[in-house]
Amino acid sequence: MTQSVKDEAKFLDTRLDDETAAVLEKWNLVILGAALLHDADHIRQAIRWHYKIPMQLWIINLAVYVLPTVAEFLLKNKRASSFLTVAANGIVTSAAFLKVHLFKPTTDIWGAWNYNYFKLAKGVWHEGQFIKGIDWIDWALLLDLPAVAIPACMTAIKKRREFKQNLLEAGEEA
Repeated sequence: MTQSVKDEAKFLDTRLDDETAAVLEKWNLVILGAALLHDADHIRQAIRWHYKIPMQLWIINLAVYVLPTVAEFLLKNKRASSFLTVAANGIVTSAAFLKVHLFKPTTDIWGAWNYNYFKLAKGVWHEGQFIKGIDWIDWALLLDLPAVAIPACMTAIKKRREFKQNLLEAGEEA
């Protein structure tokens, strides 16, 4: 094992201070809140369209909440690995939401949302039902995710760098 790998392992085993953990947790919860608002908007869309969201879609959608849950667990335990988990949460979650809603999902498991927002705005036939309508609220609750994810990711990376630098300086003083 190289020295850099040993150093990284030691770093990841270091506990965060309360202030750093609190800042990261705030950003993690902001991302989680944005994802929840976006998913609540899908319920609003389904009601507007008279569309019944299939059970498998409810279950599959839970995958969105795995990374923020892991990040929250790591933060509650003040683990240094939470820096990268919070950063990844922001990037992965917003990239996945944008991919599904601006382009086309990789798989056709998203029910009515197998169509991007541009097509849904014009109207589509899905399983014998005509679905039409994407309003400004839908767009806002999609685009808010990258708007909070980018600063969250940048903050996590900055805090990681500062934390690591403080550890190095404390080690030099000892």
